[in-house]
Amino acid sequence: MMEKSVLEEQIVTMLTKGLVKPKIAVVGCGGAGNNIVHSVYWNSRNEVETIAVNTDETKLGKIEAHKKVLIGKDITKGRGAGGFPEVGEYCAECAREIFEDMLSESDIVFVIAGMGGGTGTGAAPVIAKIAREKGAVTFAIAINPFSHEVDRTKRAKEGIGKLKEAAETTIVLENDRLLDIAGNLALRETFSIMERSIMKIIESVDSKISESFFLQIETDVKEMLDEMNEAELEDLSDLTSRRPEPPVPMPHAELGMGGPDFSPGFGPGLGPL
Repeated sequence: MMEKSVLEEQIVTMLTKGLVKPKIAVVGCGGAGNNIVHSVYWNSRNEVETIAVNTDETKLGKIEAHKKVLIGKDITKGRGAGGFPEVGEYCAECAREIFEDMLSESDIVFVIAGMGGGTGTGAAPVIAKIAREKGAVTFAIAINPFSHEVDRTKRAKEGIGKLKEAAETTIVLENDRLLDIAGNLALRETFSIMERSIMKIIESVDSKISESFFLQIETDVKEMLDEMNEAELEDLSDLTSRRPEPPVPMPHAELGMGGPDFSPGFGPGLGPL
């Protein structure tokens, strides 16, 4: 009989071979959220599906994402929410069925929005709530406006409150803090730091969840082996050491020829406006 440590390694390999990683969706709401989704689409090393959501048709048209959703076209005529969060919220609610369908198979959803405007502030809590209702682990990333933007700051506070109620975890990033870090950098370079920080958060969460999942499998296998007697271990050792039967060749026409649903970093967004 093979050593228990070798047997443990073989069982873990058998259990984890071919497992599909969690399906991750990154939803950017409003102008700031769309910009970040655009950056994630082109630069992320992770296999994530990007979804851009806006009430402004022109701004949405400039963004690259796997899917784009223009919400409230009959209400805003594609011209934006005018800085009114209640408009963004209503437009997102009207598109509820679209988001329920889009997020139905997602395991982890990140909802990203700049706070203080109309679309991001209003739509993000609605979408986060839908994602959570569909069973996804839901993270919200909210970007606070600069403190000198008094009106936007007031709206942002209310929006973040709703976002915290809707998502399981809400991360709030401060534009003021960003200026402290960036120093004399140009504004575009400053916001680039924010985008990279958010991508790092997404990659870190994905990595930690996957690592935790595989560690749990290893722990369960070890506990199972510790509880088995020598005869049971012998049987299990024989089972894992058997060579698998070769697969039966399939006619070429029956082979699955389709690729993945999306390929991050290549080509234009797949979702029509």
